Order: sequence, then structure tokens, then C-alpha cells
Amino acid sequence: MDIAAGDYTAAISPFGGGIRALTYRGRPLLHGYPAEDFPPLSAGIVLAPWPNRTTDGVFAHEGRVHRLNITEPARATAIHGFVGSQRWEPTDGGQDWATLRLRLQPQPGWPWPMTFTATWRLHPLRGLRATVQVRNDDPAASCPLGLGWHPYLSAQGTPLDQCILTLPASTNLPLDPVRNVPVGPTIPAAEIVDPAGQAMSGLWLDHCFGGVDPGAEITLRDCETGAGVALSADAPFRWYQVFTADPARREGFPGVGRAVAVEPMTCPPDALRSGRDLVVLAAGEQREFAFHVRAVGGVHKRVEQ
Repeated sequence: MDIAAGDYTAAISPFGGGIRALTYRGRPLLHGYPAEDFPPLSAGIVLAPWPNRTTDGVFAHEGRVHRLNITEPARATAIHGFVGSQRWEPTDGGQDWATLRLRLQPQPGWPWPMTFTATWRLHPLRGLRATVQVRNDDPAASCPLGLGWHPYLSAQGTPLDQCILTLPASTNLPLDPVRNVPVGPTIPAAEIVDPAGQAMSGLWLDHCFGGVDPGAEITLRDCETGAGVALSADAPFRWYQVFTADPARREGFPGVGRAVAVEPMTCPPDALRSGRDLVVLAAGEQREFAFHVRAVGGVHKRVEQ
């Protein structure tokens, strides 16, 4: 499903309910992938009904213990929910927008039926706005919910090592270096990244940052020209996982090499267990979430290598 508005174009993928490509004046704002491929490294997919990891796949809700399938065996965690690995149904659209829907049936360790509806819309000046509506279809019981999105940002094609990342976060949540799950209280984000702008040359991250104000923009820019991309999200997105795909760690982004995922999340890792910033949907309740991507400043001179 291809959409366009002004200088923006996008390709929407039924896999994971997400976006396969986003460009501005022909230059990438997100790293994309071929239409026939499954999203590599979770690129562009919706993360739900929880983002990130759940330790040992075990959590409790309203006094009842649930055991999810382990989907990341090396770390013994359940990662990124169910919807990102499923094919969503395109339901409606136009020249500059497309809507997809997924009716999630109960899964092992997840007894709640749910409906997810994602609408991707382009504006000629404001760029991309995406909304995800989530409904708890259980007629009697409440259900927990965490939501995220997994884009790999591109500063209009500039190689990552020639970019600066600006992340307006106040905290960092320390993660176990082996299992990537929380191990302690938050620390200042400035202990991990430079708040004035972090040079990405040679830097590897797989860190969770918090305290991001709703609507605040995370930017990735060419360090010389200033051309780049900005990502923001509405409340209640206050958490961002930042992950560097890197061939040196045997996990490069196909056709690109080093790339950075900046993942808005409504809750931190392991929220199904900790309850931290977890949304609870009453029986039949629906909530809507939104995030945005746009091109920013500068005169582009480089091309992706």
C-alpha cells in the first residue's frame, strides 16, 4: 500500500501492521526493505500488547499468573508481543492514508481477545502521523497493555557514523547486559548520551531512556548539513529503547549496515511484571495512541552508501 503527500511517500506493510518505507524528496527518513520481505530486525512493526521484554515470560494480572511462550530463548524472555509477527488486513485508504486491522485471538499466556487498528497518514508539511487504536474485546475482564513502534531512523540517507542523535530524555533505565531486562533504579540519561547531541560514530546502544515529554522530538541529523529526521509521540509515550544494528555484532541492517532504531514505548521493559506505566483496558474499552515522523532542516549533500 503506497501513499503520498507533497514531498513525502510511504509504503505500508501488512506484516506487523507497520511501515515498510518513508521518504522525503526521494531520500529515506526510515530504513526500508523490499516488499516481498518480512520486516528485518523488526523494522517498522507495531509492538503490542507489550513492547520489549518480559522476563521468563511470566507475569500476573489481577491476581492471576500468566505464562507466555518464550520467544527469545537466548535471554529466556518473551519479546515484543504478538502483533508484529502477524499479517494485518488492509481495510481502507486513499492517496495519502491507509488503514490496517488485526483481530488478535487469545494466545498462550494471553487470554484476552483484542482488536488493533493502525492508520498511517501523510501530510505535505507535517509528514507522517500514525494512530493505533487498541480495543479490549473481552466482555468481562480487564487486560494489561503496553504499546510500541520499531522504526530505524535515517537522516535522509546519511551514513549513521556521520550523524548526531539528539534525545531529550531525563533518565536511563539500567538493563542487564545479558538479558536486557531492568536491574535497578533509573540514572541520569546524561551518563549514557550527551544531551546536547550524541555523535553516533562507532557508538553501540541498546538502552532504555525515560522521562521524554509527550511531543518532544528525537532527531537524527547529518553532522555537517543538519538534514535529518525527527520522531515524536503523544502521551503516554515517555519511554524509548535505542538500539544500534551493527555488522560488527553480527546484526547489521540489510543493505545498510549500521542503523539506529529509536522505539517509542508507553512503558519500559518488563512492565507486565513491574506494572510501571502499564495501561489497563477495561472490558470493551478502546484507547488511541499516536506518533509522528518528519524531515528536518539543513541542505542535504550526501547520499547513502
